[in-house]
Amino acid sequence: MDRLNQYQKIQIILLVSIIIAAIVLAMSFIKNKNVKNYMTEPTFSELNSPIGKTSEENTTSEEPTEEEEGDTSWDEEAEDTKVENEEEKKNEGIKYYLKVNYKANVVTAYTKDNSGEYTVPAKAMLCSTGTATPTSGVYKMSNKYRWHQLNGGVYGQYCSRITGHILFHSVPYKTNSPDTLKYAAYDKLGTKASAGCIRLTVADALWIYSNCPSGTYVEFYASSDPGPLGKPTAKKISSNEKCRNWDPTDPLSANPWHGYVEPASAPVEQPKKDNENNEQSGSQNNEQDKPVVNNNNNQDNENKDNNNNDNTEGKDENNKDDNNKGDEGDKKEDDNNKEEDNKEDEKPTTKPTPDEGGTDKETEGNGEPEDNN
Repeated sequence: MDRLNQYQKIQIILLVSIIIAAIVLAMSFIKNKNVKNYMTEPTFSELNSPIGKTSEENTTSEEPTEEEEGDTSWDEEAEDTKVENEEEKKNEGIKYYLKVNYKANVVTAYTKDNSGEYTVPAKAMLCSTGTATPTSGVYKMSNKYRWHQLNGGVYGQYCSRITGHILFHSVPYKTNSPDTLKYAAYDKLGTKASAGCIRLTVADALWIYSNCPSGTYVEFYASSDPGPLGKPTAKKISSNEKCRNWDPTDPLSANPWHGYVEPASAPVEQPKKDNENNEQSGSQNNEQDKPVVNNNNNQDNENKDNNNNDNTEGKDENNKDDNNKGDEGDKKEDDNNKEEDNKEDEKPTTKPTPDEGGTDKETEGNGEPEDNN
């Protein structure tokens, strides 16, 4: 009986182990299926769809880690493809020639002119170089990888090997899934940020992956001048929690950036305190202005009164002059009358003739009768 019980226990343990293993396998299968769906190649129309330039926006919110900085190729045996004889590049039928401006963090693609020289600029791409990036020399591109593991346990999309451990690739991802983008690293495009590889947007990495075959020449140089087509810009995405785990330029249909519209910013209302302060200051200003107006009016009134007084004084003086003139005329008339009266008094008087039989005579001098005795 004891042996039978032990056998049953072993069977139960084995059965439970099998069930657990089946569950683990099923979960891993589902996960791998989802990853494969994300890793499907874009269609031809997606490869040729235009990707517009975007403007710079908000700052990053995720701090870079040490793993993020170590995005060179993980494989140890990598071929050095440096070109010693640059004359051979004229004899090959490669359409594009890539120049990496290490200092300005810009990649420019050139096509041939009529003389067979790569002098015609065709496309400019924003990039991030790093400490191990070559600063000079010409190299030949070799292998290509849809997804490739990089140092630090991160992954890159649309990888094209330049030389050794230096590749063109997208901004790193946490896993080989396009919804695990290191968005803080994406916001650093246009600056020195990698360990040595040339980081690009997905659209630009896909363009090189699709249009620049193995054998394409890549030249490195350093200049403050970004190049004939200038330096492109890239959207800052760290502040957008809804979409930031995706590269905005990734052409996959599942990309949430497709059709995304930035929410309209609400108008900023001024605090009430400021309005009240403004009203108070306005009323104070009005009160200060009022006395000034009254003073002006008072001054005008005083001026009017002074003018009126001056006019009345002038009139009074004129009246006085008229009165004086009238008095002088009256005086002249009186003098004339007096002169006429005096003239009348100065005329001689006639003596009356004596009556017959009369005895009295007119007196002369004192009017007394003469004494004949």
